[in-house]
Amino acid sequence: MIWRLEPVGLSCQHRITILALCCATLMGCSASSVSDSRPKLADLPAFDRSIVAVLPDVNEQQLDALYQQILQLQPAAQTRQKILYRLSQMHTSQFERQDLAPEQEQAALQQLVQRYQQLLNDYPQDPNNELIRYQLARSYDLLGQQQACLEQLDQLLQHYPDSGFASEAWFRKGDIHYSRSEYPAALAAYLAVINGQELTLKQHARYMAGWSYFKQQQFELADEQFLAVLDTSYSEIHTDEQDPGVQGLRAEVLRTLSVSLSYQEQAQSLQSLLQRVSYRSGERPVALVAEVYQALANFLAEKALHNARLQTYRLFITDYPESILAARFQLTVIQHYLSDANAQQALAEQQQYLQLFGPESAFWQQAKVAELTEVEPNLLQYYDYFARAQYAKALTLAGEPRQAAFAAVIPLWQQMLSVLGEPLLQHSPQQATYSAADIRYLLAESYAGALDSAAALKLYTQLGYGAEPENASLFTTESAAYKALLISAELAEHDETSARQHWQQQTDFVQHHRSHPAAQQVALQQLQQRYNEQDYFAVLQHSDEVIAWPLADKSQPALVQEARFLHSQSELALTHYAAAEQSIQTLLNDALSPARRNLLTEQLASSIYQQAQQADVSSEVVQGHLQRLLSTLSTSAYHEAAAFQQIEIIRQALDYTSAIPLLTAFIQRYPDSERTRAAKAQLLDSYEQAGQWSNAARELTTLAATSTDTEQQREALYLAAQYFQKAGENNNALDAWRSYANRYQQPHLLAQEARLQLIQLYQAEQDVYRQNFWRSKIASFEQQFASEGNERTQQLAAQALLELGRHESELFNGIRLAHPLKQSLQKKRQHMTAAISHFEQSMQYGVAALLTEAQFRVAELYQQMAKALLASDRPKGLDELALEEYELLLEEQAYPFEEQAIAIYQQNTQLTQQQLWDQWVQHSFSRLAQLLPAKFDKTETYTEVANEVF
Repeated sequence: MIWRLEPVGLSCQHRITILALCCATLMGCSASSVSDSRPKLADLPAFDRSIVAVLPDVNEQQLDALYQQILQLQPAAQTRQKILYRLSQMHTSQFERQDLAPEQEQAALQQLVQRYQQLLNDYPQDPNNELIRYQLARSYDLLGQQQACLEQLDQLLQHYPDSGFASEAWFRKGDIHYSRSEYPAALAAYLAVINGQELTLKQHARYMAGWSYFKQQQFELADEQFLAVLDTSYSEIHTDEQDPGVQGLRAEVLRTLSVSLSYQEQAQSLQSLLQRVSYRSGERPVALVAEVYQALANFLAEKALHNARLQTYRLFITDYPESILAARFQLTVIQHYLSDANAQQALAEQQQYLQLFGPESAFWQQAKVAELTEVEPNLLQYYDYFARAQYAKALTLAGEPRQAAFAAVIPLWQQMLSVLGEPLLQHSPQQATYSAADIRYLLAESYAGALDSAAALKLYTQLGYGAEPENASLFTTESAAYKALLISAELAEHDETSARQHWQQQTDFVQHHRSHPAAQQVALQQLQQRYNEQDYFAVLQHSDEVIAWPLADKSQPALVQEARFLHSQSELALTHYAAAEQSIQTLLNDALSPARRNLLTEQLASSIYQQAQQADVSSEVVQGHLQRLLSTLSTSAYHEAAAFQQIEIIRQALDYTSAIPLLTAFIQRYPDSERTRAAKAQLLDSYEQAGQWSNAARELTTLAATSTDTEQQREALYLAAQYFQKAGENNNALDAWRSYANRYQQPHLLAQEARLQLIQLYQAEQDVYRQNFWRSKIASFEQQFASEGNERTQQLAAQALLELGRHESELFNGIRLAHPLKQSLQKKRQHMTAAISHFEQSMQYGVAALLTEAQFRVAELYQQMAKALLASDRPKGLDELALEEYELLLEEQAYPFEEQAIAIYQQNTQLTQQQLWDQWVQHSFSRLAQLLPAKFDKTETYTEVANEVF
């Protein structure tokens, strides 16, 4: 509470004047005791008015001392009373101005209390006692003596009920009772202030009355007092918005009211309060109501009561849907769900925003331009989001769900267009991001998706044949017109009238939108229709309308190509083969689909072939047609027959040199053709006739290197090797045969023949090592591919093994048994073993001409081993006896070899029983005659055997 400290009375100058007069009076009284004579009025000097004009400066200390002097002079009772009251006010004023320590302050207050009490006791009827009691109550309050203060306040209110201090006294009584938790008494005191005349205390009294009700849990009555404070202060905050006192009081009351409402039903209690308590004049301002709702929402947010906070906003929005503040609250609700990552509920609240504040809402119908401008960005954002989301969803559906989804998006586009088209709006910068033209286009698309073809066609036509929109990004007038054309095409399928309208749409489209990519296509469709009607002459007449399109830079090659195709097909249909050839040839220079290219190639070949087959043309002309066919239609089915026919014509003219490259190309191009075998024979024949063995070989080598056909590569390489060899180019022949033998193991016979050719060529070079290498290959591959072998391959293998055995035999013969005998004998045995192994493998193939030789050479190896042992060097330093023993030992070693040789010679001679006789059998008999002369050295025996064989 604010206590008033100023004394009630005259100004300072007036007080000084009175004090001077009092002093004069006292002095006069004192003088009368000295002399009874008093001066008369005439005796007094004239009054110096300058004294009144300029008063002396007197401070409070001087005045206090002067008053004390006067009191010592014992003035009249009335004067003394006035001085004492004046001194009390001076002392009170001095106390207020001084900055005393707590102890000094308490002492000073005690002195004031004593002076106040003394005055009240001495002068109980003094009119200034109203102020004295007020100040005495104040002093008790400052001393912390609340009970004494309360008693003085009661005395003041009892004796002076109409005092100017009454409201202040009641307010202080209320504070004391409130601090003592005496809430009923405090409430009565505050209500007395409210019913009083002191306006400055009424607001605070209402506030404390509300708290008094609150402490007694009379929440509704408390809320009414708090609301009254807010109602009263609402006008004040607008007249003096910078007043911190008013602002602070309102902030405190709003929070206190929110606390009270939180003990009840929160927003519902606030709603009931506002309905129950009338505003002082008319309807309570919506801004004030929104402020109270916002305060409650803020308090609930502090307490983490988010659902209750949102319900607070919703109740306001429900009660004041036409207010811009409701729109702001709705945005707050939306933002809450966005911050809480509750996308589904946020979207639901955004839809609610559109329903409450969209173009069809009551808000929109009565809102001010500034308010419409404020909600516009959010409306556009939400309409755009929901419309595009629904539109995107519709695009993913099919059938009736798709149709229904597009129908659902139509009102959203329409509402959005209403917002954008509002003429009174001061459009925000965000409005520029939305194109009304694009939205109209999406609306047309939605009509089409909803199968409302008539509405879609109408809107597409408007967009397609109006002015070009400045900010459209989704379409152009051309694209919209094309959409109209497509819809009219669908409608044209139902009735003749729609068909004629579609034809007109096509005409308008081509006329107004030639730069559109589809314009040329539309013209082509008309040409196609004439072709389908078999009006070939009309096609030839009108095809240039598409081919020579007026906008060259917009002309589409594919469409031009299609028009040319229709032109060529019409020429074929009219049997204009020469013209068709030219048209098709031009088409074949373009990029075509495989199917189209194949068709045109065959048609071109057909047109040329038809020209070549005419009976009245010369052979030179026929050759010209064939050559043109071969050079331009390399993939045609006619190419093979034409090429072969051309070769036959050339060979018939005995021009083999010219036929050779044609045959080579034919074989390469048609490896699997039935004519290829004949072509190969003709090629060989042509090479032979022309004697071009080397060239033939090189051509075949090139073919072998470039062909992708493995079999063709193999055959060409084989022929090349033969031709190189026939041409006497042995080095090239060696390379070719070696390449063939290394690359191709199949067919087995040809591979073995190639290896044989290598052996023969290396024989010419006397390269024994490489001869034996390829002989070993022949032997090993014959064993590997035994199932594919025949008499020829077996003979080659047997011959190769025989030659290998011969080579080992020569190595065997070249080793002389010399000291140290063990080493030379080991080497000789190794070659003997290898030779016998080769001979035995050769014999296994049973080739008679080779078997007898192999068997003879095996026996010969044993015989030679025996001779070598006997002819070996004798160790030096042996005496006669030792030498004799050594020779006996050699004979024992040699004897088994000789016996083995005899057995094999005999086995070879026994082949005569199988009607087999050759030089090796004869040699076997000769050797047996040398080794066993008693048994075999008989001429008649050989003669008898020979007679049996032959």
